[in-house]
Amino acid sequence: MVKSNRSLSRGLRILRAFNDVPQPTLTELATRVDLTKATCLRFLQTLQEEGYLEFDEALKRYRLRPLVLELGYAALTSMSLPVVAGPVMQSLADRTGGAVNLAVLDGDEVVIVGRNVAHAEKHRLVMMNLHVGMRLPAHCTAGGRVLIGATHPDVRAFVAAMRLEKLSPRTLVNRPRLAKAIAEAAERGHEIVEDQLSLGYGAIGIPLTTPRGQKFALTVSFTTAEYSRAKVVRDFLPMLRETADQLGRLLAVQ
Repeated sequence: MVKSNRSLSRGLRILRAFNDVPQPTLTELATRVDLTKATCLRFLQTLQEEGYLEFDEALKRYRLRPLVLELGYAALTSMSLPVVAGPVMQSLADRTGGAVNLAVLDGDEVVIVGRNVAHAEKHRLVMMNLHVGMRLPAHCTAGGRVLIGATHPDVRAFVAAMRLEKLSPRTLVNRPRLAKAIAEAAERGHEIVEDQLSLGYGAIGIPLTTPRGQKFALTVSFTTAEYSRAKVVRDFLPMLRETADQLGRLLAVQ
């Protein structure tokens, strides 16, 4: 049996903590990764020596250095789709006047690997403050639900083991109903969520499989005050599918 490398695991946990707190103190980091301050400090010093972090003596806070971007770029390059998808996604964002996300499933979370927002002159919708690298609970996102349905044959078993957090008063956390919603989304090929991640916001998503078998979710966000489900299906779904077809053709010649 291959044993896991605990030191590497802890170092990666520390780096991931910067997603939630961009410039944390030693105490904040140690608390988030469940380490003593002395142990956490040793890992931080190593990451500083390797060039991934820097420490602000005046503020007593840590921040990431640009070298971390090399890791992220390498990951995106290995995925292929996020690299070629940018211009096509930007076109879709401009046409909808909102934001377009590309995401992958990681356990019971989705990770945003691509994001484009409408240019200022075409911007019509209020958007959530999301960014590439952000992790979101899969159960309350359109992308997460279509990816679960596209990836896991036994949806009911997967949902039974998920962590379910109620992020808004309307977040669906009833497991049988959630499993049913995901199965139905898989059958029709798209999913719409409203007020699940945050009140006032919704998204429509479709699954996208690359020629190499990688599975992504392509989503368009909207404000629930301006768009009914019927209007979202009418206005956004055809554009989403058209964009997915474009990406498929691009990847076929890569």
